Amino acid sequence: MTGVRSRVRPDGARLGRLALLALLAAGPVAAETLLVGPGANRPGDVVALGRDVVVEGSVGGSVVATGAPATVSGRVGRHVVVLGAGATVRGGARIEGDLLVVGGAVAFEEGASAASSVGGRVRSVEALEAAFLTELRTSPVRNATLSPLLVSFRLLLLVAWLAVGLVLLRLFPRRLLAGAGRVPGHAVLLGAVGASAVLAALLLTACLLVVLPAPAGLAVTAAVAAGFVLLKAWGLAAVFVAVGSRLLMRVSRGELLFGAPAALATGLLALGLPSLVPVAGPVVWGVSSLVGIGLSLRALSGREREALLDPGWSAAA
Repeated sequence: MTGVRSRVRPDGARLGRLALLALLAAGPVAAETLLVGPGANRPGDVVALGRDVVVEGSVGGSVVATGAPATVSGRVGRHVVVLGAGATVRGGARIEGDLLVVGGAVAFEEGASAASSVGGRVRSVEALEAAFLTELRTSPVRNATLSPLLVSFRLLLLVAWLAVGLVLLRLFPRRLLAGAGRVPGHAVLLGAVGASAVLAALLLTACLLVVLPAPAGLAVTAAVAAGFVLLKAWGLAAVFVAVGSRLLMRVSRGELLFGAPAALATGLLALGLPSLVPVAGPVVWGVSSLVGIGLSLRALSGREREALLDPGWSAAA
């Protein structure tokens, strides 16, 4: 995942400045840990994307980490927000605001506790909810093993994707087939559009979680996530049809596997079942998701064209 160098924001600066700093901070991949060492004093916020964050000194503002864990043994003047990873609070740490972890666990070590180390509230989303977030995110899964819970959850989600795709194909056959017709030859562009949208949403929600009260920040984050679920659902259905139509291109009219529904199911099997393979599978699913999100955004912008498919497909839908 692309690394983001840390930047600080003076106290009292507005959301726009923090968002601008986060966008300007995007840079080459950096594997090293973002460290606020002992005795160091950062007067503003620290924002990191895809890098471990370790706070041993003092941060005057908030700490926001996306896609990598955060460890605090020093002082944080406001909130600690971790998305897609866990947080560790060690003895002697002090977080004046809230500790919010989405997609990971909170661990208190070396005598630390929520009562003594966190001035605000501690909120975390893990277990089954974390498995759901694993499905929603579009970055590769780092772990090379899959638990029985996650495998069962993935199979259930594949069935749900099939049902949703068939419903969308029934309600919007022409638009869905038009989207499927745009996938061949434009997958790289659509994937880039989807990746840019996901990155922008991550940075925006991270900023909102810092500057807004916890309930409002969570509500906005949930609304953004729901919007991307809708974009992904429509776009993936079109991607399934596009992939399935290529695989069934030799099927003749009147045969059992002719038609858009059969293409959708075939595409789902071709992309969904490999997603159960550790490491490589989620990459395939993630790329397909990015292409689907990009396709949905282009459709919403009014730039989608009619698919160059056999008219019989629309009738079969």
